[in-house]
Amino acid sequence: MNRLPGPDGPGAEPGAEPDWLMARGLERPPDFPGSSPAAVLLRKRRIAAALKPLLPQVPGADAVRPLIGPVGGTTAWVAEQPGPAVADSWNLTVFVDPGLSMEFWRPVTDEFVHLLRRLGLCRQEVAHTFDRRSMSEWNRPPTTGGRRTQADGATSGPVLVLTDGLAGSWYTGVAAELLHALGERYPVVVVHLLPEELWPSTGIAARPRAVYGHVRGVQRPRAAEDAEGDMFPVPVLPLREAPLWRWAKFLARGPGSWSHLPTVLVSAQAARLSWPPFPGVRHSAVTAEELVVDFGRTASHGAGTLAAALAAVPLNLPVMRHVQSRVVPGSAPDLLSELFIAGLLLPVVRPDEVCHHDRVTFDFPPGTRQLLLGAAKRAGTAEVLADAASFVEHELQVPGVERWGGLHMEGERESDDPVNARAEPFLRVQLDVLKALSGPYSGRARALERALEEWSRQRHEGNGQGPPASDFAGP
Repeated sequence: MNRLPGPDGPGAEPGAEPDWLMARGLERPPDFPGSSPAAVLLRKRRIAAALKPLLPQVPGADAVRPLIGPVGGTTAWVAEQPGPAVADSWNLTVFVDPGLSMEFWRPVTDEFVHLLRRLGLCRQEVAHTFDRRSMSEWNRPPTTGGRRTQADGATSGPVLVLTDGLAGSWYTGVAAELLHALGERYPVVVVHLLPEELWPSTGIAARPRAVYGHVRGVQRPRAAEDAEGDMFPVPVLPLREAPLWRWAKFLARGPGSWSHLPTVLVSAQAARLSWPPFPGVRHSAVTAEELVVDFGRTASHGAGTLAAALAAVPLNLPVMRHVQSRVVPGSAPDLLSELFIAGLLLPVVRPDEVCHHDRVTFDFPPGTRQLLLGAAKRAGTAEVLADAASFVEHELQVPGVERWGGLHMEGERESDDPVNARAEPFLRVQLDVLKALSGPYSGRARALERALEEWSRQRHEGNGQGPPASDFAGP
């Protein structure tokens, strides 16, 4: 709460120095564009403007104009106005891929659904999970007055599937079968969250095709020579303004329209076809040196900067997002996806524990962290470690890290950090960083290494009984 002076403050008395109170807990107006990194990313990419062809042309639509902003006429995809929509309003349904790497994108997918709701294009509170169980619960037969229309040529209820294409289902054909089941009844489109240059590293092999307008929700290929049996194309669009605008115009024009879009052929028997190898298999027999060299050869500048910084901190989702916002401000989660594709980020807990903020949930492959730290500047590593320690202590409320920023002042003395099953992963990361920094940090590194060795020895003594078991699975 702030106390500000002002001659016109409420409750001012004659002859008294006026002041007034301003509370911080003011409610945000419903149409105020969010200031979170995810909201900023969607504004920067003009996602609301891209969906303008689907907005209802009815009284009250002006309320969403601040979200859209001016649409210039200098670019090819906005110069041509869309035809009349076949529906007065749209209700988009959003499915999100449940793959583990999609946790990098969770703030963006949540904000995307929130944006659609504010535009009046979506009624659901949260996205559905893109799996058979969620689809069977959602995909009920249409009812009178329901949101889905099965009349010939109608296009009510388009479905958007948000994904990074890295889940195993994209490499086995299971995802293609799910898309086929959706596409038989509803207009469906895949929104690929990764930039196009990373698509070849995913399980979605999209190629441009001409597609007709929707008939009973099915998108038929214009050139069917590469389609067999029950195959049909599903558009695959990057999360950018131009492709989404082109798709929105195509959808709004209704039956009889056609467009040229990146697509993937789907079939009800897709799991029987051959698919690319899963990335995890690709990296199983690669050494740490080969991983780092290959990553340095192909990674973007931002991903390389982020990898060097993350090597200096214990890894979980909040810490990784925090470090990324500091060292590569304004960047998208695709930098974390790059590290995941390269085999540098590995989950070390069960999938249902990945979102825990008080644990180490990801780690580098053995030997990789040390190589990244050895190639980084010491001053930058120490700065990242101190900043992350402050974030972990004050924002995540994880005890035992408050002194990490001043460890070089302590010299070689016995560590008083509590070593237990929950703290061990954090302390082992600290040990790797201290060894890489060397110099004034060497004494503390030796003391911490002795403490960890003593704890490990005690844990394996007494018939294998050590400190109380923890549900934490460290690196």
